[in-house]
Amino acid sequence: MRTRTIIGLIIVLAFTASPAFSQGKILESKWTAHPPLIDGQADEWSEDVLFLEKSARVNCAFRNDAENLYVLLAFEDEKSLSSINATGITLSFNTEGKKKKTVGFHFIKKMVTPEELITSLEEQGEVLSEEQKQSLREKAGAIIFAAEMLGRKGEQAPEATHAPAASRPAFKTMPEGDRVIYEFRVPLAKSETHPLGIGTGPGQTVNINFEWGGMTEEMRKAMQARTRGEMGKGITGESGAGGVIIPGREGGGAPGGPAVRVPKKYSFWAAVKLSPGE
Repeated sequence: MRTRTIIGLIIVLAFTASPAFSQGKILESKWTAHPPLIDGQADEWSEDVLFLEKSARVNCAFRNDAENLYVLLAFEDEKSLSSINATGITLSFNTEGKKKKTVGFHFIKKMVTPEELITSLEEQGEVLSEEQKQSLREKAGAIIFAAEMLGRKGEQAPEATHAPAASRPAFKTMPEGDRVIYEFRVPLAKSETHPLGIGTGPGQTVNINFEWGGMTEEMRKAMQARTRGEMGKGITGESGAGGVIIPGREGGGAPGGPAVRVPKKYSFWAAVKLSPGE
């Protein structure tokens, strides 16, 4: 565990100390000669300017080097944070100055089986011995921080190469006092041999969309199976946890069953000017 200056971070990360930004403002990414460790801790960001996105009540900061964009999100509002665990968070990018998603990455923390973990590690280029695989299979499961590349229509995009873990998109989230920290790394370059980048470089401006919450495909299928496609007409409003309450029905159709909570959807754009370097 690294020693952290909690008092200093509280001052830096407090909402009152963070300049709010409008949708049209261009935010500055700071050049970094020493990439932050993607560990879900904010101590390496203590001197960065954090910008407050008012609609979602989340602070954000940006860094880049010649190869990657690094993003910090600091949540202090439980309401805006409540839906991320269920849906994950998607970062989408546009390098043409438009608010149109062209490439994105879905980041989600999830539990996987031993076989899924082995597959994930091998896809990242790790070579596991049979002894290592057997050791993993003896465990009940594992929590992974997954990053999936998305295409223009939001579907998972096939990857042309199994890039090593050090050059792939990555994220980590950890609670820190009264806030939750999310750290991300996204490759800038994009080529036929490295399709995981967003297709830009230092000195350029990129539009970034942050999106989480709402109804997942799993939620939609479960709801359809339970209500025979009729429950969606019963949305009554927002819950205190940042979701919407859909009245439950007994027997697949009659009102009165348990309520279904659908996470509220959050989405905002940020225009970020990447640092050209030192």
